[in-house]
Amino acid sequence: MEKTDDSGINRFSERLKIAMNGLTNVALAARCGISESAIRSYLRGSSYPGIDKIQAIADACDAPMAWLITGDDFAIYDESTERSDDQDLGNLLQIMGREQKQLLAKAIVQYGVGGIMSALNGMADLTDFLQLTEAQRAQMLRLFGDVKKGAPEGSD
Repeated sequence: MEKTDDSGINRFSERLKIAMNGLTNVALAARCGISESAIRSYLRGSSYPGIDKIQAIADACDAPMAWLITGDDFAIYDESTERSDDQDLGNLLQIMGREQKQLLAKAIVQYGVGGIMSALNGMADLTDFLQLTEAQRAQMLRLFGDVKKGAPEGSD
């Protein structure tokens, strides 16, 4: 059966050509530790790399892995996105109280950002967190601390 989907991995070869940005097959192969024949096969669209190979290609091409896989624009991360993210983080820190900042810093060091985001489970977005009152944010951070205290040792 012939593939007809125009999105996702089926267009990987086109996105790979873009990501290579003039880089030769040999140079890309050397950068990412994948054989040159495999790179040719990906470019022809006759085979698709596994997730580990896509990660290596993304790193070698300095391209977003999610964009290489899906082609979705949301996956493109550039300097303007980075500036916007930095501004959002700065805004968040400005509205947090001193105690909240200390709790957040301690939680990041102890549990990592992923652990914090898991604790905020029901919130779809950081925007939701920012819309809470200061008292609600403090309560959420306390709840996070309580959850982690009750977690078995060694779990993150």
